[in-house]
Amino acid sequence: MTRFIAPALVLAFALGACSPPVESGLHGYAEGDFVSLAPDMTGRIIETGLREGDPVTAGELAFRLDDTDARAALAAAEAQLALATAQFDDAAAGARDPEIGAAREMLAQANAARTLATADLERARELFEQGHISQARLDQAETAAEAANAQASEMRQRLNLVQLPARENQLRALQAAIAAAQSAVDRAGFVLSQRTVTVPADGRVERQIRYAGEQASPALPVYSILPEGAVHAVILIPETELAATPVGTRLAVFCDTCDSGLMVTITRIDDEAQFTAPFIYSDSERSRLVYRAEARFDANPPPPGTPLRLEVR
Repeated sequence: MTRFIAPALVLAFALGACSPPVESGLHGYAEGDFVSLAPDMTGRIIETGLREGDPVTAGELAFRLDDTDARAALAAAEAQLALATAQFDDAAAGARDPEIGAAREMLAQANAARTLATADLERARELFEQGHISQARLDQAETAAEAANAQASEMRQRLNLVQLPARENQLRALQAAIAAAQSAVDRAGFVLSQRTVTVPADGRVERQIRYAGEQASPALPVYSILPEGAVHAVILIPETELAATPVGTRLAVFCDTCDSGLMVTITRIDDEAQFTAPFIYSDSERSRLVYRAEARFDANPPPPGTPLRLEVR
């Protein structure tokens, strides 16, 4: 917020120190509460949409910064979110049909091998009882049958596992990855939105400070805007008249550009006094001891910096 103090008013007070007053009443000036439009982050300006003196409305484009890197970051974050979502969906759904089909074929092969090994074991036992084969040959048949049975059991368990979804802990981990990716997307979207700055309130462009191609940052504003209703009167009330002009006092305003009948209402008065010029305090200079007060205009205010003369009504 910028406060504008009229140099002409300072000169008027200085001249008043060496000449008798020609007008009665209080003196002051119009002051504007200007708003500086600056981005929240540093960047190069690529577009400006306002000109000095133009009226503006809230939400209107003020300027845009280069957003190439911000758009790339958003695209990368969205891709990461899509990947995390796909991984979760795949884990939650379990294996696909081709994987399940392959596991079933392997189980069928294992069952066939077990059937063959069981038949070989039965024949080996008969031949051993008849004395046609040795104990070692019978042991080999029994071992082969046990291995075939174990292989078939393993393939059955593998088929069951393939048909199941992922474990609960794994699903929670994938859900956390999705949440992190979504946060990254939100962050990247916010950063991208900050590359475009709009007008915060209706008003008027007072000054353009920077232009397309220049750098802007929170400390390097691009525009100075005077919002509607942001002009008030600053009144310097002498210490001797303070009691007669409390908060709420209404005063008539006179200036070269003021509308006829313009009035202001005092809204606040500083607690501490100040001097209108650098004089040493003494009883003879009490008239130069003033209190700064602010007042609200009832109608169209004059431009900021306009000297004012005010009278109690």
